[in-house]
Amino acid sequence: MDHDPRKQGILPVLWSLFPHHRYLLDTDFVVNEELAQTGYAVKPISGRCGNNIDLINRHEEVLDQTHGQFVDRKNIYQQLWCLPKVDRKYLQVCTFTIGGSYGGACLRGDDTLVIKKESDIEPLIVLSDEDPQQNK
Repeated sequence: MDHDPRKQGILPVLWSLFPHHRYLLDTDFVVNEELAQTGYAVKPISGRCGNNIDLINRHEEVLDQTHGQFVDRKNIYQQLWCLPKVDRKYLQVCTFTIGGSYGGACLRGDDTLVIKKESDIEPLIVLSDEDPQQNK
């Protein structure tokens, strides 16, 4: 699985180039006025696997917090967007690359708001477009 942790640092730059784009969340190197109003996630620029993430709501209350090896890193602050909860788990669709090419997708689930390295990989079923009934 290819994962470049430096990609987090590009998010504030993308937001500054394309503010309010429907596929981006407000992200900055500081907690700006909009982030304070919506709540925000604190993420280390060079972190990974859900380590050292704080989720803060608009009332400055901590919704979830993880710990790990990236405590001494610089952070980005991203608009709070909580994952959907299905059958007692928060779910996230994840895509991954292998050798620089699309490798696939999986569904990750956790009892907490932050998906981590230890989070479950949930089962998926892929049905053919021709006959979705054949797999029942």
